Amino acid sequence: MFQKGDLVTYGCKGVCVIKDVTTLKMAGIPKDRLYYEMQLLHDAGSKIFTPVDHEASKSVMRPVLSAGEAEVLLGRLEFLKEEWIPDDRAREAHYREAINHSDAEKMLAMIRLLHFRRKERMAQGRKLTAMDSKYLRMAEDNLYTEIALAFQIPMNEAAAQVEDQIARLDETIRTV
Repeated sequence: MFQKGDLVTYGCKGVCVIKDVTTLKMAGIPKDRLYYEMQLLHDAGSKIFTPVDHEASKSVMRPVLSAGEAEVLLGRLEFLKEEWIPDDRAREAHYREAINHSDAEKMLAMIRLLHFRRKERMAQGRKLTAMDSKYLRMAEDNLYTEIALAFQIPMNEAAAQVEDQIARLDETIRTV
């Protein structure tokens, strides 16, 4: 069980802080059921409630990455290979699953793939599709926030670190 003050990722919402573990005083809600009251890290006015004992919440909620976990994750970047899914609907479902389950490894693989895809399309004088851009932005926001917290650095530095590593991998691939 998470405690007040813990930082967690909560599905597609991203990083949240547990503000309280409490009951809700609302009609039709059991008076003895505990809920996490969360606030998005970058939105002081937000409030998210989810039952502590809710199985679906457990699959989309996890502690933020530690520095060690972030280091291991980034160290695996060259081995994270994501296959391009040509069907838009299937690709979107794949993206949504990675983000909704806060799967850091899948999000990093997706970021790597979409950076490579964007480069390919730019060489053809085209942009990344709106759907790919949307999910890339979501994955970057969620994962870069976690990495920034893990390494205690600003988010733009975390983004630069990951993107530099992806660019180096891209160069290595082209020279092989």
